[in-house]
Amino acid sequence: MKPQFDLHGKVALVTGASRGIGRQAAITFAEAGADVIVNYRSHTDEAEEVADRIRQEGRRAMVAQCDVADRTGMEAMFAKAAETMGTLDIVVANAAYSIRQPLLGMDWDGFRRVLEVTQYGVFHTCQLAAQQMVRQFHSGRVGGKILIISSVHAERIQYTSAAYDMAKRSINHLGRTMAVELAEYRINVNNLQPGWINTPGELEFTSKEEMAKWSQSLLWKRLGTVQEIASSILYLCSSEADYFTGATVTPDGGYILSHTLR
Repeated sequence: MKPQFDLHGKVALVTGASRGIGRQAAITFAEAGADVIVNYRSHTDEAEEVADRIRQEGRRAMVAQCDVADRTGMEAMFAKAAETMGTLDIVVANAAYSIRQPLLGMDWDGFRRVLEVTQYGVFHTCQLAAQQMVRQFHSGRVGGKILIISSVHAERIQYTSAAYDMAKRSINHLGRTMAVELAEYRINVNNLQPGWINTPGELEFTSKEEMAKWSQSLLWKRLGTVQEIASSILYLCSSEADYFTGATVTPDGGYILSHTLR
């Protein structure tokens, strides 16, 4: 089924787009008519597969390998994207990294790496996106959409995930601050904090059997799908969501409320 929102004439950049939510968002953007920049760090074959899917939709695709924690690399990537694609209308800051370790024994290098990718990497992505969109504003191309992919961990902590929980809470505040500062340029900045979604990343920490069992504790009795999250991303990055800015949207199947006493 084709998306109902029209992104023809738009260029989107998605970080962490080789797998999971980022992959589906990039493909969904192309199905809606956007040209897409596919950022990834290490899964080259999967990123190229996403780009092929985008081209099958008749859209332009640019594959951009870069670690979002690398500021110099990110600056070069954004410059190349603007040169190659001509403009940048939508940016989804999706790339993240997580470890699961008890706080008392947490490895410092691992903790720091979580913040470098999940917190600082989002800052690099959003600041560079905003700078490009403001340049376009002054050239007569008004508006832009920046969407930060956060997590319900920003609201409800996950045992052994101190660094990830901290980073996700931080980027929610980043999104709200940016929304205030960028309103005069008609740039919408929002946060999307999905709940428990069936992605390759989840399988790094949890078996399929455990996921099936624990999903029954959710109000909706199942995990979310990457397509459901990609559909939310598409809406928030479309002209139909013009009145959303500084918002935090939570498609979580009742995850946050699942332990509320009834």
